[in-house]
Amino acid sequence: MSVPTLLSVADLKSKLGGPVVVDGSWHMPAANRDPYKEFKENGHIPGARYFDIESIKDKTSSLPHMMPSAEQFAQQVGELGISNDDHVVVYDTVGFFSAPRVYWMFKAFGHKKVSVLDGGFKAWTAAGSPVEKGEADIKAKNYVLPKLDENLIRYYDQILQIVQDKGHKITIVDARPAARFTGASPEPRAGLSSGHMPGAKNVPFMELFDMQTGELYGDEHLLAAFTRAGVDIKQLQETSGSGKEVILSCGSGVSASVLYFALERLGLKHLAVFDGSWTEYASRPESPIVKDQ
Repeated sequence: MSVPTLLSVADLKSKLGGPVVVDGSWHMPAANRDPYKEFKENGHIPGARYFDIESIKDKTSSLPHMMPSAEQFAQQVGELGISNDDHVVVYDTVGFFSAPRVYWMFKAFGHKKVSVLDGGFKAWTAAGSPVEKGEADIKAKNYVLPKLDENLIRYYDQILQIVQDKGHKITIVDARPAARFTGASPEPRAGLSSGHMPGAKNVPFMELFDMQTGELYGDEHLLAAFTRAGVDIKQLQETSGSGKEVILSCGSGVSASVLYFALERLGLKHLAVFDGSWTEYASRPESPIVKDQ
């Protein structure tokens, strides 16, 4: 049985106790926030457990929160009391920021039933919903070893080959703020040049949801945001499957997943996230970087 990818607070309230709810909150280092401390002390949705993308990651990589192996994912997700058949509902405290990254991770490992809570914890508390504090009460489950869907993820060598091929038909969309994309503002990570990949489009992720409520905008607003950036959604829908792939990038693979989720909502099928994103791309000397004048 399929589940909706976007779940309202009212929907979740009616199902509470059925789906496994996970708090996937993460913040940029400059925010100086501890999401797990907030989970315990500020509260969380009753029954939720904390999904830490700084722990469920490839710990052999120097890059931030890269996708873990299937074995590691299965082990740590099972420890969170999640099985392959569970309906997982992900939220974050911003509303629509890091939860889609956790959503994409589950999707990439073939999890069939996963949703994002629209508006996240912000919308949950605004509705006067119950909150629980302290550690999560978890009974571990067996998560059967999944297989990574390589169609949903892209790596540096693939990206470099694409940007070097001037005749490629692949669309790259960057979720970073416009000033970092153009090169007008510096990157938050020391030593990285700002700018963008040749041919990339820019749809800042903050344009896709209401910053006050945390809720994702409707399809018409999403479509307009991508259209303004020069992404022809209608053409991509019509030519899906003929090489018109869309690759999403950002600073470190988190907000790119917001774009992934939005484009999935608009009906696109051939979507992938560049896992290393700009942190990896800009750190490699062979990467061509464009700065708008």
